Amino acid sequence: MSLLFEPITIGTATLRNRIALPPMVRFAPPMSPEITNTGGEITDRVIEHYRQRAAGMGMITVEATCIDPGGRTWANGLNAHADEHLPGLARLAAAIRAEGCLACVQIVHGGPHASTELVGQTVGPSAVRPSPSAPLPRELTLAEIGAIRQRFVEGADRVVRAGFQAVDLHGAHGYLLDSFLSAARNQRTDIYGGDIAGRVRLMAETCAQVVAAVGSRALVGCRFSLFNKQPGEIGLEETRVVVNALAAAGLDFLDLSSGGVFKPWFGESRGIGQWVKSLTDLPVIVAGDLVTPQDAERALAEGHGDVTAIGRAALSDPQWAEHARATLEPR
Repeated sequence: MSLLFEPITIGTATLRNRIALPPMVRFAPPMSPEITNTGGEITDRVIEHYRQRAAGMGMITVEATCIDPGGRTWANGLNAHADEHLPGLARLAAAIRAEGCLACVQIVHGGPHASTELVGQTVGPSAVRPSPSAPLPRELTLAEIGAIRQRFVEGADRVVRAGFQAVDLHGAHGYLLDSFLSAARNQRTDIYGGDIAGRVRLMAETCAQVVAAVGSRALVGCRFSLFNKQPGEIGLEETRVVVNALAAAGLDFLDLSSGGVFKPWFGESRGIGQWVKSLTDLPVIVAGDLVTPQDAERALAEGHGDVTAIGRAALSDPQWAEHARATLEPR
């Protein structure tokens, strides 16, 4: 048996293989309008989109699902900020589970990357634009930070009540939790700023509160990314602090968006996934330019991760997992 099709136990759940669909929005690669233009509703076509991929994979992580109306990023994005979203979420979770696949969902607050058309004023750790052309976010107060942490807890509880078996907090790609991690964008002088221990605090505290709320009912993980930071912001010691803080939050797994699984980091030949795995005993899901079955098998064999997340390739080919088995385990 290939490594890719070996089962793996994460927390209280066992995945039938080591293939996951990472949280990917439904506009890349280009998809038909009936899948993309849903106004945030979970339609039959959206459910079928995920069901097809769940048929062969070990884990599906549903795209970034917003837990606060003030943090929406995309008009067609999914939502979990009110109980009115429960019926659609329940139908989606049930369809994934029915295929023998672990049903996970990513929860998000867009922060500086929220859509001004949807939320008006964006917010962030500091009044620093995420890019020169981006709107200027308003700095969050301590009270607002606490309220957003509670929104994550409520959103996590809601998706678990809907039947999802795992929750993945979005701490990557410049969205709210990740924006606090960036020294360039986080210029706070309170406990949520300063050195890396302060900048990771919000992400770790939010994870810990979600674990306390739903950890007895579902797996909890956190997606994070380091490749999108400014040069010099993240070294090996900073990586160690981030990984240790997330592990101490009581998570069941880490979800690493690598920016390229096989790219060398910290001046050595090892990739960032190999570094992260050397710092923790938690299972690591790794994503980043894994396209072919051979890519995924290599990533596992070289210790870049414990589960491979296949993004754009699986969006293009709903039967990627089945085709991978035929390639790696021909009869």
